[in-house]
Parts: sequence; structure tokens; C-alpha cells
Amino acid sequence: MNIIYIGTNGFPIGMATIQRQLLISKGFVLQGNDCLVLSQFSILDKDKKIKRRGEIEGVNYLCSSPFPYRPKNFILRSINKIIGFCLQTFYIIKNKKNKTKNILFTVRTSFFNTVYYRILSLLFGYTYIGDINEALGSKKGASLNHRLFDKYGKFLYDGVLLISDSLMSNYNINTPKIKIPVICDVSKLDEINKITLEGFNLLYCASAAYIETLQFVIEVFEKTEGELNLILVISGSKNQMKTVKQLIKKSQKRDRIKLKSQIDYNKLIGLYKGADLLMIPLPEIEQHKSRFPHKIAEYTACKTPFISNKWGEVINYFDNENSFIVDNYSVNEYVSKIESIMNIENKHIAEKSYEISKKNFDYKVLSNQINEFLIRV
Repeated sequence: MNIIYIGTNGFPIGMATIQRQLLISKGFVLQGNDCLVLSQFSILDKDKKIKRRGEIEGVNYLCSSPFPYRPKNFILRSINKIIGFCLQTFYIIKNKKNKTKNILFTVRTSFFNTVYYRILSLLFGYTYIGDINEALGSKKGASLNHRLFDKYGKFLYDGVLLISDSLMSNYNINTPKIKIPVICDVSKLDEINKITLEGFNLLYCASAAYIETLQFVIEVFEKTEGELNLILVISGSKNQMKTVKQLIKKSQKRDRIKLKSQIDYNKLIGLYKGADLLMIPLPEIEQHKSRFPHKIAEYTACKTPFISNKWGEVINYFDNENSFIVDNYSVNEYVSKIESIMNIENKHIAEKSYEISKKNFDYKVLSNQINEFLIRV
């Protein structure tokens, strides 16, 4: 098969969405398919020194815009985006191949982009497949774009990959679908060295957009008795990061909170391995029932135990035999659970979660399922 994967702007550098995209693409290549990740423009700074066309971990990628970085000049930036849009369409047409199945594959994108790619796929003979990993239309204050996508987007694809049972239920139409959970490269993570840390360390990693969850994490940390540290790995805009720093400054335990941002991927994984407990609290709202945080795959592959609550996809894979699960999204329940495990040996817990990761989340396992699905569609 010939697969054109519409890339998230910024590919190949980025966290959850781009990591998932890279791993799915590696799976395409592993199964013997041709794959090109084709992004429209880049949101990366020039100092990242990303090539416009290149290869990463066996996956070919191309940034359609002339500049593979974000120009500082507004006019130049706007021109770059327009040319990127036009050239992406050109490359989609140009890279279609004869005598093979051609697939146009996208992550969840804007509703209007989804309509556009649907039209392109019909005009030029592509099978249009979407990888949907969240539902944003039900969120309070959701944009018109998100509401339209959640209501009508499901009718625009020839097939979909869905990350959760909740999304599987929402896509209750005749469109072919398959559930593909979080994904990681277990063998790659095995090779990354652990970073040794002093004391007992909690670690929370997330986008600064989830500010209410961050407040929850800090409150849990403040109320937990004992000698422990909190490592926050947070990414976001300047304004978002300013809010994060203000939250930390207000904390009674601010001297024990370490904030890290924009760190190298290997260092991130090294911190996951060095921490004693990884936190992934899930607010009990529909948005979090529909998604499945990418970092759970990485957490489990790093052989470090994590703590979460019974919500969404977590309960389909984890219990207190292979992780630390509390009943509710409650500060007191998290505090009680953390205090109960601070002084106990939990290596066996981490080993069990690692086995779950190898069996259910490794891209080599999932690539075969995805490939068979694409052949059937």
C-alpha cells in the first residue's frame, strides 16, 4: 500500500500526537508499505534546524511549506502557510501510485480540513482513514469547529482508528472501525538510561492547557505527608507557562517542586524511569473518557508504577495488581494511596504493567492489526 499520512504541523518534533503519528508510521513501514508523512507547515523555531525533507526512524517526511520552521515575520509566516497549503495538495496528487492501494491517513484535524481531505480523496482515488483519539465537542465552551467535527466528522471517513470504547460507541455508524489504544516502542524505551534522582519523587507530565488538573496534582502533593518531591514536566505557550509558575510560587511546598519544560525526549524517558511514582489523574468528564493519554504507554514501558483513577480506558487494562488505582478523582483518595505506598516495594507492580505494555501497546504488535484493517477497508 501507498500511504500519505497528513502530518501534525511540527513533525517530527513533538510529544503525544506526533509520537503517536511517528509510531503508527513506523508500523506502516514495518509492514512493508510506502509511507510519507506530509505536513502543511511547521510551528518549530528555526534553531531546531529541521530539514524540509528527511527521514526519522525509517519514516520519510516532508514539510510542504518553503520554510520548515516558523518565520518570525508575520507576512512571511502567512505566505509560508498559504504556499504550504497549496503544495500539500500538489504532493498528495503527485505521490499517488498506480497498481496499489492509495491511502490518505490523517489525525483528528479541523472539521473544515477533514471535509477538504475527503474531497481530495474522492477526486484522486484515495481511501480516507482517520486516527481519532479524543472528543472535544462536548467540552464546555467548545468551538464550532469541534462541535461540527464530533457531530458530522464520523461520516466523512472510509475507515477510522479509535482510541477508546467511548469513541467506539460514538461512531455507531457503518463506517469500518478498529480500536487502537495508546502506542509506544518498547524496545526503543528499553535502551534509554534511567536518570537517578534523590529521595521519593512524584512526576506529572502534561500540557499547560490542563491547568485544573495541574492544580489538583499540586494540591495532592501539598497534602501528602512525608519526605517527597514533585517533578512537573509541563509544556505550553508563554502565557500558559506564566500561569504554571504562579501556581508553583503559591505552593507551600514550592521548594520541593521542580519544573521542567521543552526537554529532550531521552531525558523525559530517563526521568520517567528515575521517578518513584508517575501521576495521571483523570477528571471524570466525557472528554477524558474518550481519550487515552499517550504517556500511559510510555509510563508502563519504563517499568515505573503509576497512579490514576477509575475512569475511561484505564479500567480496561489496569487494576491494583499492576498499578495504583483509586476509585475517584479525589484529592483525599490520591493522598491516602500515595502515603500507603511510599515505603513499600513495588517493583512487581511495575513489571506487571510493563508486560501489559508489551502485549497491548507496542507498535510492532499494533502495526499488524492496523495493516490488516487497512487491507479490509
